[in-house]
Amino acid sequence: MNGTVVISGKAHFLRFTVNHLCCAEEAAGQPLHALMNGSFLGIRAILWCGLMDENISRETAGRWMQDYLSSQGTLKELSSLLAAAMEDAGFFQLPVKAG
Repeated sequence: MNGTVVISGKAHFLRFTVNHLCCAEEAAGQPLHALMNGSFLGIRAILWCGLMDENISRETAGRWMQDYLSSQGTLKELSSLLAAAMEDAGFFQLPVKAG
């Protein structure tokens, strides 16, 4: 598990893999760094790929995103939560400098 997002009172476990993130890039037609720019399309693609283990559609991810925004948070907060989960999965970490 790389993170959790609570939507409408239910916890959903986010898991990010290289293949999941490739699916997000393919679905949105943009590289990951562009998806992280705060656009609805990008954030929906990343949320969808993080929830792929739940076998949901992109449209369902969009509805859940709307539920999140309507009831508890902002796009910026959701984007930060997703970024933290991706970092937990090993993406975006700074390289370790040799001694």
